[in-house]
Amino acid sequence: MRSIWPEAHRFEASITWDGKTGGFVRSRGFELLFDMPKVFGGLGRGFCPDELFLSALGCCLITTLLSFKQRFDFNVKSLQAGVEGEVRLAGSGGYRIKAIRVHIKASTSEDEVERVKRYLELAREYCHITRSIEGCIPIDVQIEVVSG
Repeated sequence: MRSIWPEAHRFEASITWDGKTGGFVRSRGFELLFDMPKVFGGLGRGFCPDELFLSALGCCLITTLLSFKQRFDFNVKSLQAGVEGEVRLAGSGGYRIKAIRVHIKASTSEDEVERVKRYLELAREYCHITRSIEGCIPIDVQIEVVSG
């Protein structure tokens, strides 16, 4: 059976410094402001790279589930992910992300709870971002599916 998704896809982004402590990310006509957090000497005017990285992980998990929803037609009423990362000084004096925790919560009809839970587990398995980093950073994904 042939996949409905492309075998490969190239993503691109353009990052421009704003002359202060951050800048802009541009991709496909969208623009996002980033900045260093105040605690690290920045102005804190936008997302910091760590927040963008964690957001990408949460977004990937959700969009992976949504691709399963398109393909297998199950009911999801609401969906959210909370992602938290711990950054620590490493032995070399630089920082490193040491652990990531994700909590995904979905609501669905009572008869779909187990099915949605299974697809969320598959989303965890097939999310290409978690698959790419899990050998480097421990990732704890907690899944919660409620009826309502």
